[in-house]
Amino acid sequence: MICTYTYTKIKTMKMKQFLIILAVLFLTAPLFAVTLKPENVEQFFVAPDTESIIRFQIVGDGKTETAEFRLSGAETKTIPAVIDGNIISATVNLSRGFWELELDKQRFGIVSLPAFKGKPDKFFAIDGALSWLVRDDQLRNGLVKSAKRNGITMIRERLSWNDIESKPNQFQWETGRRYDSVRKLCKEQGIEILDVFHNAPNWMDTIEKYPSDLVKTAKSWNTVANYWNTAWGGFEIWNEPEIGFGAELPADQYVPMARAIAYQLKQSNIPTPLFGGVMSHFHPIWLKNAAENGLLHDVDGFSFHSYDHAPSLEKLIGNYRNFLKESGYESIPLWLTECGHAWKRGTERPLPDQDLVSAVDITMKGVESRCCGVERYFPFVYPYYDEREKNFGMTDKLGTPCRSIAAYIQLIHVLSGSEYVGDLKIEDSAVLRTRVFEPVAFNSEINDRNELVTVLYTGTLPQPKSLKLPSGNIKKVESLFGEPLKLSDNGELLIRSNSLYYIWFDKASIVDYLKIDTNAMKLYQSAKKPRKRNDKIPAVVLRFQYDKEKLAATPDGYFISLDIENPLPMKFRVFNLDQNENKYNLRFEIGSITETQNEVVVGGHGFADVIWNLPLEKIKISTGELQKLRVTVNEAKNRSLVLNLRGEATWDGVMSGAKNVYELPINDLSRWQKNAPPICISEIECNDNIWRMTATFNKEGDRWVYPRLKLPDDVNLSNASGIIVEARCNGDALPRFFLFEESGAGYINGPIFKSDGNWHVIKLSFTQFQHAGATRPDENNQLDLDRVNFISLGVNSKESKCVLEIKKIVVYSN
Repeated sequence: MICTYTYTKIKTMKMKQFLIILAVLFLTAPLFAVTLKPENVEQFFVAPDTESIIRFQIVGDGKTETAEFRLSGAETKTIPAVIDGNIISATVNLSRGFWELELDKQRFGIVSLPAFKGKPDKFFAIDGALSWLVRDDQLRNGLVKSAKRNGITMIRERLSWNDIESKPNQFQWETGRRYDSVRKLCKEQGIEILDVFHNAPNWMDTIEKYPSDLVKTAKSWNTVANYWNTAWGGFEIWNEPEIGFGAELPADQYVPMARAIAYQLKQSNIPTPLFGGVMSHFHPIWLKNAAENGLLHDVDGFSFHSYDHAPSLEKLIGNYRNFLKESGYESIPLWLTECGHAWKRGTERPLPDQDLVSAVDITMKGVESRCCGVERYFPFVYPYYDEREKNFGMTDKLGTPCRSIAAYIQLIHVLSGSEYVGDLKIEDSAVLRTRVFEPVAFNSEINDRNELVTVLYTGTLPQPKSLKLPSGNIKKVESLFGEPLKLSDNGELLIRSNSLYYIWFDKASIVDYLKIDTNAMKLYQSAKKPRKRNDKIPAVVLRFQYDKEKLAATPDGYFISLDIENPLPMKFRVFNLDQNENKYNLRFEIGSITETQNEVVVGGHGFADVIWNLPLEKIKISTGELQKLRVTVNEAKNRSLVLNLRGEATWDGVMSGAKNVYELPINDLSRWQKNAPPICISEIECNDNIWRMTATFNKEGDRWVYPRLKLPDDVNLSNASGIIVEARCNGDALPRFFLFEESGAGYINGPIFKSDGNWHVIKLSFTQFQHAGATRPDENNQLDLDRVNFISLGVNSKESKCVLEIKKIVVYSN
């Protein structure tokens, strides 16, 4: 407590009165007002029912002779603090579960679970980003050692290419981020590293964000891999390339870089599995283009991310597995390398209610990943991490456990060495999931191979309720954090809203209650099918030398304006990663056009440019339909470059193929609802039949604005195929389209056009919309068009001001 008086105020006060005020302030001040720093973070993971001492360093000048800690978990009590100089300690003896230790409003988490024993299960990993997010050596070391203690087998890290190679061929392995130290520490602890990068060094020219010289790129990462591969358990090529990290470019710009790196590392016999994709969202057009360009041929696995709610994960995994199957790589390993649920930033530790929501969702997504055939799971993120309005940390600012890491450790204890065998039949709307697992590998934490464990996950409940369980022989029940739970005398379990429980049954007693033919089981079995083995990666790599002055690009492909020069010169760069000179024959195909260019000579470790003129009059561009240009090298399909081209549509061209058109009343301003964060001031008006929104952002932060249009009561989108929009945007922004169901669940498509100040006509099929994780979860995890009552066209802005204008929005059917 701080009290400040000006000199004038004190002079006018009688000394006796002043002394009385000081005495009152002193007596009402907190007894213990010092700041505590943990001696180390490993001490917050304790063995149950065992005496443990937790020590803190007193930071600052605070002094006290007596103090008590408040301990809360299975029960709440106070325990004495022992003070020795600037060290204060607490002796605890805790039952299984999660506990919080509190002193003078400082809270610290404690996980009371045994150290992991037996063979670690490689499924259980974590996104650590320790090189980037943790600068304190002691804290970083403690987090790594704690991961080892708790059965975590791999930590996902980040590399800045510019950090380690700020000048060509001059590598700095340590840097201020302590890259080398982190990787060596993990290796010493027997924890593998999954590394990922998503930038190019300052000395290298780029195509937007991607490195331009693929020969130099391959050589650089070959050097890095040779240095660190013994610490690596995997390497991801770029991060979330379909969004801003990849400059919103189509997949044909990403895949050539991935191929160059994969070729070089395979040539050097680097054993590290290479992962491509690393997707932020499921983007069907981008993904298909990546597969057409050979990404799945070149990598060993595919990774993706999810920040949606747990019940939606089964569908998302199914989407990716179907994509892989359609591309001829059904059983390629899937890794979920970022998967989190944030709490509100602003405190050094999450509030208990937010912490619990995060813990349940992260843990259940681990369960869903396991039973749907994901090979490795990486919850996001191990250390404290503020990002915009959210914090994703599974530990607090001082490194002590949050509920999410405690729940994840309990999951590791329960499911290690187990396989998914089906769902438990429980007919109760309060129960969302009942995933059943069987131990198949010895693990001391699963007591008996004659037991099955059910993970029971509840939905939203108005109040706790008693749930009648199947009449099988129940061995034990544990909470989200491993606390033993008791059933009622008649065998009922008290369940709470949005929570998770573990129930062990005698195997023989519940066989008849198992449902085996689940969608999750189909996904689980797909992942176990024999894996396709590919021939060698070719040494020739093609890339389109995208010119943003001529073509606009989005993740879907390249947009050709109606007034562009014809024929359109297109430059292709042919990289030869081999040390010997080679000659190549190229074939260009689009629509009915087939042309060849023979004997393109490329020196060893060099490149050559080829110009091919695209005759626009021979392809239909005004309809806005996607067309594919394939460039093939030496007749080999696995050496093709495939571009998605879309002509700048005209209204007449798009409408020529549309039926049952209904124009939405966008000019009725009473139907619009503002939808933006507090930092945005948005004004909506309508003049000359043009709807206009001006958005101004008065502070730094997440700059988004998505006003919602209420659909007329007689509009049912289930009778339609999609939406056609004519709009434009001024300012550096990413326009996106939303469909909102009555529940508030939102489905997104975009960016849908270039924010360049020009009018654009866009045709959006409803099949291309994906659930937006930032909106409410969808109960049935699918877009129900008959439940859509609001639509939204808005932007994520990169500037402090932008203007969005709309001429028309129409609903159509094919």
